[in-house]
Amino acid sequence: MRRVAPLLVFSLLILACAKTETAQSDSAAMTMAPAALTDVDFAGTWKGNAMIEGSDSVFAHWTQVCAAGTCSGTSEESKDTVMSTYRIDADSSIGVTPPFVDPAIGTQVVDHWVARVSNGRVTGTGRIVLADRPDSVVMRYRFEGSRTAP
Repeated sequence: MRRVAPLLVFSLLILACAKTETAQSDSAAMTMAPAALTDVDFAGTWKGNAMIEGSDSVFAHWTQVCAAGTCSGTSEESKDTVMSTYRIDADSSIGVTPPFVDPAIGTQVVDHWVARVSNGRVTGTGRIVLADRPDSVVMRYRFEGSRTAP
């Protein structure tokens, strides 16, 4: 009991000196947080352009048809259809393709992207890596587009 008594007195002293104020909520911070995306926000047909990071040069005119965690993507620059999967995380969707042969690069690559949707518009960034060397970034890009159908 003698060993516990000093700890008990110290604990009571800390409690007695503690402030009893209640933290006020920061309503400005709460109203600025974007609403979480749902699949309804992301599902549909989207068309847009992709530009190499740091440039306004368009390298792809794309179309994506998305729903329930998958997208089917085509571009005017290639006849191939590339599938991707995505998950929704707060205000963004995060997607990745399985390995596919990019005709411009001539080898298998994997495309990783993050998209944000607001008011029928989509913007985002991505990176393309070699399929057999996932730490090698072949290209970074940004994209923008709009919904053409729900």
